[in-house]
Amino acid sequence: MNWITSGDLPQADRLESVLATIIAVSNGNRTDIEIANQVPGIEGDDRQGRYYRAAAVMLGFLNNENNYASLTVKGEELVNNPSLNNPLFINAILNLKVYQRLIPYMELHSEGLTREEVLLYLTSISDPRMGDSMLPRRISTILAWPRTLGFINFEDEKYFLINNFNNTVPMLEVQELEQPLLPRTGNLEEYTTVHERVQLADREISIMKNQVAQERALNSHRRLVNLVADKIRGSEGVPRYNQLIDLASKFDEDYIFEMKSTNEQNTKPQIRKGLSQLYEYRYLQSSPNANLVLVVEQPLNQNDQWIQDYLEIDRKIHLVWDGDDELYASEHTIQQLPFLHLRRP
Repeated sequence: MNWITSGDLPQADRLESVLATIIAVSNGNRTDIEIANQVPGIEGDDRQGRYYRAAAVMLGFLNNENNYASLTVKGEELVNNPSLNNPLFINAILNLKVYQRLIPYMELHSEGLTREEVLLYLTSISDPRMGDSMLPRRISTILAWPRTLGFINFEDEKYFLINNFNNTVPMLEVQELEQPLLPRTGNLEEYTTVHERVQLADREISIMKNQVAQERALNSHRRLVNLVADKIRGSEGVPRYNQLIDLASKFDEDYIFEMKSTNEQNTKPQIRKGLSQLYEYRYLQSSPNANLVLVVEQPLNQNDQWIQDYLEIDRKIHLVWDGDDELYASEHTIQQLPFLHLRRP
């Protein structure tokens, strides 16, 4: 089990001051006290300077060695547009393990979670050696960062997930293959099962990751992913992906998507590849009830119409295709996937 550890927990309350810390270093301030003196509200406090510098290091924007801070390559990119709305900054926060775990869990609880319920959940998936006091000390910061970015709201003593994904930050990237993309409960058993299956398939997954990376380099593939993700966001869903799975989302049920660039010469082999990948992904994710959706670039020609029945009736895989930046499907699939706002051919 890949526990949350103390190193995964931020301890600098104000996200604006984390950004100010990165700017301070870009202006030549290197030590903890020099940084603190450039950040409003913590002037003269070297301890706070260390906290905020550590947060920027955690996010990948700074290096620090012997109390000497410097920008990373990612930090140099950020200071060209030092804004809380910079997608580079937002994604760095969403990619932290604590939020990778917390956001899907909050999605399961549309009724909201109290501070104590969030704390109890994070404790259940944290390293037991971390100690009883660490998470209670850090919980305010953990909840403050996504609130600042607009992904969490606090109302009536409860925290609610807000779907703030948009064209700038279109999807949630799930960093670890061992993490369930579509958790059903968020409990430890789910993580353990996915971890074990991924470990057992490690050799095959290495090959699959290379194939997926090649496919994702194609403009046509990226366009299909973006088109479907936009439909999911428009229906208040959270599109997410990992190194293997193109897209997944949760509505009343779970959905896993595979996109395939197709033309008249490669339609059948691409569909066969996508079919096998969808089954493998559902198994690896330990999500046996997830709906499988194959999205292709072009509609089937007349000779291949039988494939649609094979996929949808025999294999229970929904087939969707692109047409002038609109998504089309059979009447059956239109009824089953209302959140995609599919068109009839």
